[in-house]
Amino acid sequence: MTKTADRPIQRIILTALALFISVLAARGVLARYQEFLANGSLVASFLAITLILAGGFLFTFVLIWKPYWLTPFNRLKRISPLRQTFGLICCILPMLLYTFHRWSEPYGDTWIRIYLYGLGILLSAWCLSKNEKVKSGALINASLIFSLAFLFTSQFRFVTGYPFSNGWSEGNRFWDYSVLFGRQLYNWPQDQPIPAYIDLGRQSLWGAIFLLPNVSIGLMRFWNAFLFTIPYILLGWALLRARSAETRLRLAAALWALLFLSQGPIYTPLVLAAALVAFGRKMPFWLACALTALAGAYAVMSRSTWILGPAVFAALLILLEKRGSSPANIRLRNAILIGVCGLLGAILFLKQDMIRGVFGGAGIQQPAATHEAPLLTSIDPEEVAPGMFSPEGIQYFLTRQPLLWSRLFPNETYRPGILLGLLLAAAPLLILMIAWLRSGKPPSMTVIEWILSLLALAGFLAMGIVVSVKIGGGSNLHNLDLFLIALLTAAAICWNDGMGVWLAEQVQRGHWLSWIVLAAVLIPISAQALQIYPKEYPTPEKTEDALQQIQQIVEKHREDEVLFIDQRQLLTFNNVARVKLIADYEKKWMMDEAMADNAAWFKPYHEDLKRQRFAVIISEPLQIKFQGANLNFSEENDLFVKWVSLPTLCAYEPLETFAENGVQILVPRTAPLDLPNVECP
Repeated sequence: MTKTADRPIQRIILTALALFISVLAARGVLARYQEFLANGSLVASFLAITLILAGGFLFTFVLIWKPYWLTPFNRLKRISPLRQTFGLICCILPMLLYTFHRWSEPYGDTWIRIYLYGLGILLSAWCLSKNEKVKSGALINASLIFSLAFLFTSQFRFVTGYPFSNGWSEGNRFWDYSVLFGRQLYNWPQDQPIPAYIDLGRQSLWGAIFLLPNVSIGLMRFWNAFLFTIPYILLGWALLRARSAETRLRLAAALWALLFLSQGPIYTPLVLAAALVAFGRKMPFWLACALTALAGAYAVMSRSTWILGPAVFAALLILLEKRGSSPANIRLRNAILIGVCGLLGAILFLKQDMIRGVFGGAGIQQPAATHEAPLLTSIDPEEVAPGMFSPEGIQYFLTRQPLLWSRLFPNETYRPGILLGLLLAAAPLLILMIAWLRSGKPPSMTVIEWILSLLALAGFLAMGIVVSVKIGGGSNLHNLDLFLIALLTAAAICWNDGMGVWLAEQVQRGHWLSWIVLAAVLIPISAQALQIYPKEYPTPEKTEDALQQIQQIVEKHREDEVLFIDQRQLLTFNNVARVKLIADYEKKWMMDEAMADNAAWFKPYHEDLKRQRFAVIISEPLQIKFQGANLNFSEENDLFVKWVSLPTLCAYEPLETFAENGVQILVPRTAPLDLPNVECP
């Protein structure tokens, strides 16, 4: 960085760090190729990584100690298109290696990854710098390009026409999304809604793509990736005022908002609700109140736990954003008014007949495990509660499923644990905000403004932690959604007060805060970047064989009842015959009720299994294997085995299992299940 290169002690530290990473990367290479070296073999990938390790360290050493040796290259760097193109290539090559190329396997060691990512960013930063030295701004710009390229690539790399599910719940989620606007796709009474275990907010947003004709699974995957990226940038842009910094800086901050929120990741309906609030506060106050009420209604359409979100976001913006130009009492009054509008919008939506009972004691009738048309077109697992905001509802919410407090700490389901993961996600931003507030430049805050701001953040934090430790959660930070958006809102207020310009000045000076900015850019993608591998699909021949066998047996039994516990997207995208839809017994819903140990809910399913109601069941490969504790989602697995896998395999047997495709064909069992230490219920 700018001043770093002029300080011998910092040169020594940087050299030691480069040597440390290089040695550990070399150690990883030797461990991976030990067998080849022992046999006297030299493979191309070994020679390539050896040259990269040696050349990369030499380049780093020269850059730190003898940057003027690189002066001859400055002529080429003066050609902006060439400099920028080469910088972009250097930045994205390591990322492309680990997301698409077969050589990612021998280079999979963590320290090799760190080395290659770091070298790519450093080379890119050197290209973006106009002279031989690497400046702070260039290093941050290169890191931002790398992080954004990685994030977009990791999201959109699944946009394929592969017919089976990419992941545990993807296929059934696509089915969930389709049934609101794509009811005509199914053999189901067209005057009756199709029950789906999903909230109306997500269903209407993701399902909007089914307003188009002939939607393919590839287009659905593109829409899914789009919704997990572009709205985040929209929110970042909406939160920042036009005059808070030059357009280039504002755009960079908006793009960084995508990185920050992707650490959840945050569900898009809440992001869009927050964006409505952010855009509204730039309009006349009455219109801002109306948009906040709309945002409150839209947020609670997805989750009742988001009821306070838009109201609090709007109140924070009104209360804190005009501290230097508006009296405190006026801002406090307007903050209360707009907060009430946001809360009223949510309450009025909840009071509609469609979800009557959320505030009362009646609760919502569950459509699953019945054979009659349900009352609702969709439902969120977190909404099924008697009087959600009554004392009984709160108790129900907290006790319906176990709370796994161990997931706050490092565990197999989420390696860093919720607390450490959140600290890593939020610490750089908090440090930058504290440094800005201590600089003496921002307008002062009253005591009540401090109290209300801290209460909002603390309340959202406590709520997110409790929800995160419910069984089925705790695998990432998405349940801390309200806290993360509130923190981003607070950061945007600081930015609009002048923090953006101030930070740019600190970076230009090579201040130590440059390293914090760098951490804020790289940390959001670091965990995934250190673990990602190319997605491996079965060969087209195996996929086609699996699909044909499923098509044949479904066609054979098209007049009978065929249950798709899993892989319901095969119905959605017309990959199998149009059989009578059985909306009951969907995998995600079954998992949620299994985690609640809900024997009454499973009683109809178990009775249907015993009388072998279904001619065919399509499922993920089922097995009777209890994992015990301390494994990835082991608690969830064992409950699913207890309530779903064991009863199903007692009554049905696998006809074909396509392990690589993650699908199994089950038919009625002709002989009793005979496994040691296994008793059928």
